[in-house]
Amino acid sequence: MDTLQFPVPLVSVSLILPFLFGLLVLLLPERFSKLVASLGAGAVFLLSLLVLYLFDFSKTSAVQFYEEYTILEDLGVKVSLGLDGLSLIMYILTTLVSFVAVLWSLRDEQVSFRLKEYFAVFLFSESFLIGVFTSFDLIVFYVFYELVLIPMFFAIGIWGYKLRLYSAYKFFIYIFVSSLFLLLGIVSVSVQHYLQFGRFSFSYFDLIKNTYPLSLEVFLFLLFFIAFAVKTPIVPFHTWLPDAHGEAPTAGSVVLAAILLKMGTYALLRFNLGLFPEATLTLMPLLVAIGIITIVYASWMTIVQKNVKRFVAYSSVSHMGFIVTAMFLLNMEGMRASVIEMFAHGLTSAGLFMIAGFIYNRLHTFNMESLRGSVKFMPLFAVITALTSFAAMGLPGGSSFWGKFLTVLSAREHSYILALLVLVGAFFSAAYILYMLKTLFLDVREESILVHFEDVKGSSLLSFLFLVFPILMVGFLPHLFFNMFEGSVELLLKNILGPERLVWR
Repeated sequence: MDTLQFPVPLVSVSLILPFLFGLLVLLLPERFSKLVASLGAGAVFLLSLLVLYLFDFSKTSAVQFYEEYTILEDLGVKVSLGLDGLSLIMYILTTLVSFVAVLWSLRDEQVSFRLKEYFAVFLFSESFLIGVFTSFDLIVFYVFYELVLIPMFFAIGIWGYKLRLYSAYKFFIYIFVSSLFLLLGIVSVSVQHYLQFGRFSFSYFDLIKNTYPLSLEVFLFLLFFIAFAVKTPIVPFHTWLPDAHGEAPTAGSVVLAAILLKMGTYALLRFNLGLFPEATLTLMPLLVAIGIITIVYASWMTIVQKNVKRFVAYSSVSHMGFIVTAMFLLNMEGMRASVIEMFAHGLTSAGLFMIAGFIYNRLHTFNMESLRGSVKFMPLFAVITALTSFAAMGLPGGSSFWGKFLTVLSAREHSYILALLVLVGAFFSAAYILYMLKTLFLDVREESILVHFEDVKGSSLLSFLFLVFPILMVGFLPHLFFNMFEGSVELLLKNILGPERLVWR
């Protein structure tokens, strides 16, 4: 992979900036917490737009804005930061959603105490997440990957709902224990590099040159896969997610669903497919099957949920199934579907959790039956809910349409039966969204209970708009987003299939 440097270290600045604002929030009096956090998250988002403007889209497979700082020369540990097309789209998603989460929290009734710690937690989380998506040294990646656990643990455990402590510990234990498999895998590939090239290195650019016997490559693939499958999560590694989402504060659920889950799918693409091409080909049928099972199982579980937050949480697991299925179909349509669905789901899941949080602030319940007809007196909120929900369903014009459409197209390249199975999954995802919309819009509720509802406005409305506009952009202008990452995923596929087997459409 080629690397391109830039005179100003924009990536490291965008990584450090939210951390510094988080420290500033802790040092200043609490009355300044909301203002400083908003300025910090907003500044990082604006900086990411500058990076997007300066990014050279004719070289999306190259790592641009590259920075390298040596930590341990003998072991080859370096802080290697940069952005190729795949990192770029995740970086933009991170800064956007983090800004939206902070904006949303300004008027969230659940956030009424320990404001300094609350906003610092989200700024620290943003800093660590940027580190995850921009690191090209596996040890540094692992450090950021683990650090993200800490602010999210406190966000759930302190500002969550009734079962917050149980959910926070379950989240932490699942992710931490699974990450030990990742650590073993990282050490193992570095040792193999030493045996083959005579020096230790944790650089992604060096480790992709390793070769392995197939049995060892499959074993290493599975070490990485277990960690990322839990983080994604896919069935049967998903049981921590409904508890964590269900009990987290609204902004915590937004960050968890929109960004933290993408750490798993991004890492599967970057490291499993990038480092272990032969194992990927060997395990492809099994992994596609796991993805389809995840879609169908999670869709069934979604439909039977009575708690609206757990409803959205299980729907996220179903969408992760689409992403995993698409990436392991190993063609360009599948790769496009996988990455665009990562971005699209980040937007729609954030919107759906904010919808749930907005209704909770009015009714103080997440029970689906209690939400019947709850948008009747809130026309602006009703429009936002409809747009977000139809986009999540995969309706044409919505952000998730291209992910589902291209997944079906990708599956059809293999067989009609596989395409039919993906269509069945798409049907179930439409069914549970329609059920939610029926509950919110069509079911009847006594008007005296709802007439006092106030429509969405102020920072809450602004938070929704920051999601709705990119949702519509992905739906109607998908080529703008495909142009970001196609060079990167083409390079991955060439490494797995070879140039002669790569089909470009």
